[in-house]
Amino acid sequence: MRTTEVTTRYGRVSRLADQAAAGAYLFAEHTIEPGQATPFRTHARDHRTFVVIQGRVRLETARDDGGTESSVYDRLSGWHALPGCVYRIVGAGAGPAVVIEAGSVLGETREATGPDVPDAVACRCPDISDYTVHKPWGSEVWYTQNLPDLPYALKRIRMTEGHQSSLQSHRQKLETNYVIEGEATVLSGAMAPEDLTAVIDVASLTTTVHRPRSGWTNPPGELHRVIARTDYTSIEISTPELDDVIRWQDDAGRGHGRIDSEHVGGRS
Repeated sequence: MRTTEVTTRYGRVSRLADQAAAGAYLFAEHTIEPGQATPFRTHARDHRTFVVIQGRVRLETARDDGGTESSVYDRLSGWHALPGCVYRIVGAGAGPAVVIEAGSVLGETREATGPDVPDAVACRCPDISDYTVHKPWGSEVWYTQNLPDLPYALKRIRMTEGHQSSLQSHRQKLETNYVIEGEATVLSGAMAPEDLTAVIDVASLTTTVHRPRSGWTNPPGELHRVIARTDYTSIEISTPELDDVIRWQDDAGRGHGRIDSEHVGGRS
């Protein structure tokens, strides 16, 4: 993953989605210095999802009377900014805060110095979902499960040291992962065969190691597997086809597609 970092009045912003994901979704990391604030923003056509991965922030949203309401978010908590909502993010801790922004790219984003933005609306930003999917190797939290019909999905992936995902591919799904804790080995670099009974030579795949603040993109059809070198956590944005999984090898003997038993007890 090649990131493009830009200095801002509030800190820095890095674009995380590489050229392979251009036009599919927005994926960015904001560093917000203590006491500093992003501009007030609104996007008429787009949903955005924000997750704090370091520090503490205060979210300020516009009210109908021209004032603002605020909520505080700590590490691994977050919110959705709905189309038309006016909001800004303020660094509210003793040190810099780091926030992941993910979302659709259907229209433009407007910025303003205050909460009164023409044609925008005052609305509450709902918290991200805590819907949990239990995996043989760890778990996933599907942050966008509480917003229907989005053109993107965002999740947190946790894998336990020594475990690995299935060797898999997707027919339609495009995904980008960004490591926020621990280390992972990623196997990738070859396209899946048409024959679903084909035997894959795993040794022929390219191996890369990813540590915090690094990541990768898997386009549709690419074979890939993640191996936890330590307990590791990543944030993954993808197109919305979450059940689009072909498992070529799997330590737990799972088949293709959605595994219903993994969703038992998941909250939305």
